[in-house]
Amino acid sequence: MTHHYHSKVLAVSLVLLTTAMPVPAKKKTPKISLPVHSADSANTIKKMVKGCKKHPGLFTLYFNKAKGELYFELPDSVFDKTYMLASRIASTSDGRDYVAGQMNVQPFPISFSSDGRNVYMKKVMTFNSVSPTDPIVPAFNRNNLDPVLAGFKIVAQEGKRVLINVSKFFCSNERSISPLKETSPIAKLMGGTDGIKGTFQAEASGFVSAQSFPMNIEIESLLSYQTTGVIQKPYSVIVHRSLFALPEASAMPIRYKDNRVGFFYNDKNIFSSDKDRIEERTIINRWRILPKKEDMDRYFAGELVEPEKPIVFYVDSAFPDKWRETIKEGILVWNKAFEAAGFKNVVRALDYPKNDSTFNPDDMRYNCFRYVATETANAMGPSYVDPRTGEILSADVIWYHNIVSLLHNWRFVQTGAVDPRVRRAKFDDDVMRESIRYAASHEVGHTLGLMHNMGASYSYPVEKLRDPAFTQKYGTTPSIMDYARNNYVAQPGDMERGVKLTPPDLGVYDIYAINWGYRLIKDAKTPEAEKPTLDRWIEEKAADPMYEFGAQQLFSIIDPTCLTEDLGNDHLKAGSYGISNLKLLMKHFEDWTMEKGERYDQMEKTYMEVTKQYGRYLKHVVPYIGGIKYKEIRQGDNRPAAKIYVSKARQKAALNWLLNQLRTYDAWLTPKSLIQKLQVDLNINEKLRSQIVSSIMNAAVLYRVREGGRFDAVANYRLEDYLNDLTNGLFIAPKQGRLSHAEQQLESAAIAQMLKSSGLGADAAAKGSKTFAACDDAAEDFCHVGDDSFFRINIGTSTLTKTEMGAVMLGRLKEVLRKYRVYQRTAVGLTRDFYAYQILQIEKALAKD
Repeated sequence: MTHHYHSKVLAVSLVLLTTAMPVPAKKKTPKISLPVHSADSANTIKKMVKGCKKHPGLFTLYFNKAKGELYFELPDSVFDKTYMLASRIASTSDGRDYVAGQMNVQPFPISFSSDGRNVYMKKVMTFNSVSPTDPIVPAFNRNNLDPVLAGFKIVAQEGKRVLINVSKFFCSNERSISPLKETSPIAKLMGGTDGIKGTFQAEASGFVSAQSFPMNIEIESLLSYQTTGVIQKPYSVIVHRSLFALPEASAMPIRYKDNRVGFFYNDKNIFSSDKDRIEERTIINRWRILPKKEDMDRYFAGELVEPEKPIVFYVDSAFPDKWRETIKEGILVWNKAFEAAGFKNVVRALDYPKNDSTFNPDDMRYNCFRYVATETANAMGPSYVDPRTGEILSADVIWYHNIVSLLHNWRFVQTGAVDPRVRRAKFDDDVMRESIRYAASHEVGHTLGLMHNMGASYSYPVEKLRDPAFTQKYGTTPSIMDYARNNYVAQPGDMERGVKLTPPDLGVYDIYAINWGYRLIKDAKTPEAEKPTLDRWIEEKAADPMYEFGAQQLFSIIDPTCLTEDLGNDHLKAGSYGISNLKLLMKHFEDWTMEKGERYDQMEKTYMEVTKQYGRYLKHVVPYIGGIKYKEIRQGDNRPAAKIYVSKARQKAALNWLLNQLRTYDAWLTPKSLIQKLQVDLNINEKLRSQIVSSIMNAAVLYRVREGGRFDAVANYRLEDYLNDLTNGLFIAPKQGRLSHAEQQLESAAIAQMLKSSGLGADAAAKGSKTFAACDDAAEDFCHVGDDSFFRINIGTSTLTKTEMGAVMLGRLKEVLRKYRVYQRTAVGLTRDFYAYQILQIEKALAKD
């Protein structure tokens, strides 16, 4: 089956009106019963913190940097509040796991309790909730205890204030906020790597600073490790911890998520004695964007009003001056979307303050657009949320220095055939600004709560991407939250006709989604009361595919309408246009990439980008085979199916297109003269064949083909028909007695896959032939693991059983054997030897059976 998985990227959702979702019942904690102090003991706290500097604020800190001592003085009011604890890397000696400015753990809510002897820091659990008035509250609380993260002995007390020593918690390898990365199995499957492992070095660690402000506490520590493994070396990080009070959850109205609009979200289970089941609710993550009280009537009258609290991004002073204004434009463009929701000047962009001693980009009070000088070619836009309500509390964009190389490569391989401006080692600034603005806007979209919309670009007919008027108005996609980059469909001469080659500043879906998530609904006092209006907004756009949301897929790509790095609603046609451009690019490759006097290293890297782009075009067509288009339907909406199978005609066309590509790409993609200069092997691109063959013959694909045929044997492929077309398309008669090298490679890969899948061949026969979907260059996605809140994870999908697969492949092998015995009679030279060997292999396998 298809599984949905979400990982939290903190964000919140506040509506003006009161919420009907029950607030988690407050778990009772033991009341502090402190002894009454005599006058002689009034200085107990002072004695304990002698030599420490006092920092009044959220609660009072006592800090002695030289001695490595940090104390919290907690009044009894602390025990009735919920706080957020955040941990972020301020500086690092090794940026493989985390870079400066990146959260090393997702911020999480905590609370404090005391038994009169110790103070306990607890992690507040938010997934389950119950109404405080429900009679099941005692049972709920017994089974939903907030776990204790750490305990602190009360070292002094004075009246209703207690003193605890938190030095070890903030200046050691405390697991809950450790800078050592823990990699989960899910993260590994999603492309994550094992983190740096090491032994904590207490003597090489210490506090850097500690401050308390009225609403927050900021603590920095230098933590040092000796790494373990093959290479052992020192590893040090400065870690910045923020602790601040969260608003009362009951004051936070929420909005329910709808899968037809792509917002990050938080799931909730609501327990109630009035229901026959546990209610599953999902709330979207969004900023608290509300009119000022005096502007409320004007807002509901349709006037644009400024929000009570705008979203302010501070742009890193490390950005080169030539990019700074472009980054700000990428931030501010989202104001256009908020205007559709009734607000103006919601998003602001400022430089880092120069003369403000209280400003610290690592302080969670500030939203920062950070410049990170590492080799990583990427960017990401995480946001940090109160999980109780979905309110986005703060956000960052992390902009890696080397993203410019990624943007450069995309522009060259996707538009180099039509745009002379990108046929050079360094773009002019105005060209690079186009790509930087798009990347910046995409990441800011994430910080506003928007998920990737991988189905957006499929809404455009391919030929419209060559239409000057259409592309100038709509760009390459209706959503910049899609992975739809530059216009590879455009052909030479199209740019001069006015065809736009880049994504829009904002897409029509982006504006629609912000309106859906942020516009206030008058007189709707609960999230349930909002639903009819929210549903109506969706229904009003239901007939226009530009406003449709498509979830990102991982592991197995099943839905050809929700792909990455694609354009248009016909991937065969779009891919053919793109390949035509790549052929022209390769014809002039050395001229357009020449850096006279330099080594060929950079040219080789650029060549690999061309082959990668070609692989994307093949990858876009593979999911048509056994493909299913997923649709979000609702009970009573008269839409017939949530799963629509790709028709036989489209699957057959895709199969023929792929086989033709696999037979012919060597002629233009692997020119011998270039390969010799790059000092790479001539077989550099041969793995494409085995990968695609594996993809179109695997058991899950064959199951979906069969399933589609069982639903409709006329419109859809029957499995037998597909297998016949596949076999006949793969194993064609040799021309003049000869097969090309590419044809021999293709047929060998198919036979190896058949032998393996039938159970008759050695397991090693098809070793290394990953399915093509598994070979996606996910490292080039804008967002890292953990930045995406929702995927359609196609893992554990139905497949043909081992017995069914064995029978199917046995039949194919017998058919291939029959064909090869015929072909061998007229074959000559190495082709005759090829047939003889393959016949021997199949016969030996069949003899085992």
